[in-house]
Amino acid sequence: MEDARLEDAKAEAAGIEDARVEGPGLEEARAEDLEEIDTIIAELEVSGGRGNLILCVVNAPAYRDGIIRALSGRFEAKVIPVEEGEDVIQSLKSGDFGGAEVLIWTMPEKLTEDLADALNNFRELFYDAGVPSLVFSSQSFLDDVIRRAPDFWRYRGNYHELKGLDRGVAFEAIEALSTSLHYQSEADLLRRKRINEHLLEKVKDEKEITKILDELAQISYLLGDYDKASNYSKQELKISTEISYKEGVAKSLHQLGRLAQATGDLGEARRLYGDSLKIAQDLGDKSGISRSLHHLGILVQDAGDIAEARRLYGDSLKIAQDLGDKGGVASSLHHLGMLAQNTGDLADARRLYGESLKIKQELGDKSGVEKSLHQMGMLAQKTGDMSEARRLYGESLKIAQELGDKASVAITSAQTAFLEEHEGNLEKALDLIRQAETLFQGLGSPMAIKARMGRERLEKKIAK
Repeated sequence: MEDARLEDAKAEAAGIEDARVEGPGLEEARAEDLEEIDTIIAELEVSGGRGNLILCVVNAPAYRDGIIRALSGRFEAKVIPVEEGEDVIQSLKSGDFGGAEVLIWTMPEKLTEDLADALNNFRELFYDAGVPSLVFSSQSFLDDVIRRAPDFWRYRGNYHELKGLDRGVAFEAIEALSTSLHYQSEADLLRRKRINEHLLEKVKDEKEITKILDELAQISYLLGDYDKASNYSKQELKISTEISYKEGVAKSLHQLGRLAQATGDLGEARRLYGDSLKIAQDLGDKSGISRSLHHLGILVQDAGDIAEARRLYGDSLKIAQDLGDKGGVASSLHHLGMLAQNTGDLADARRLYGESLKIKQELGDKSGVEKSLHQMGMLAQKTGDMSEARRLYGESLKIAQELGDKASVAITSAQTAFLEEHEGNLEKALDLIRQAETLFQGLGSPMAIKARMGRERLEKKIAK
């Protein structure tokens, strides 16, 4: 019986190897991993019809997905991606497992407070379910569980660690960078920038090179180095076109559109977003479609076409909701809030900003939180609550400075300058608007003109 299970495990592992072409990082299983997989299979078979809680650490997402595919070929499995605590609670309480023999849970990159509480306080539900649960996480996630959800850790039935084969520093770095570009400080961005620059010298696969260039373009954009961002995106576009990698073409066109928009070339931005959208539609890439619709919405909002902007944001929001893309949902809610604010519906704006902010906080999206705080500050200023506006601008500015986001620092500094001007603090306002003007000029932003006009107005007021 033991030999038969080992042979079955090897066959499943061969399936993992065969699937390697589907994405980077699907390593061939180690011999010790085969033994662990064999043990997991045996535990799941023995658990049949009863609840059980088996924890499995796999650091490489692509390798984890290969193992899940292999296990799903042997058992009737229901795979449940987890983002927040409610995902766990509702899934277990519903009892609707569709006849699954095994529940496979994939945990997010980070353990949030609400997820830790759910695991700790509802751990019994895994056993009450009557179906064994196999929970996949990274080692860093599990370390946080042991520290922040110790009762869940103690409640486990068994624990396994799968490693995969070492394919070198370059592939480890690609796996490390495969997560969303959520960052907590400028240092985080600079670290990822250094890793990506190193990868460009090591990686030979052209498709992987386009992905590295895409992230370098995003990082450069966020750090305010638009020239470098443009160069990276143009390199990505050239290689993607040469190898007929349409996803890479669409992404590079979109990023070039963002750069055109940031530097005031709105006609070019519209063309680039439109080209990117067409490719995404041809590919059936709903995420890409949602992204392009959202940014086209920003363009038409800036042009004053409120009805069209609302339609585009609404279409983008629906796709993001269907995909479970919480970041996309938060972004659409934020811009719908801006539309409500611009049309005088301040109560709806406040509601939409609040919903967006809550999602961003749950995701750990500091950049998004900063933008929400800024807009909420503008709302407070519009309603005459200057002390609240000053507080919100201060929090927004602090985060923008931590992230090294020059554009946001400039925007919030300029807005705070207008608040200080309204309050009669002209010298303070002048200092802030000068800082904003310098930053806008460095970015090549058309906002530099507005900042200059504000500076000149303040200088005249002070001179009187």
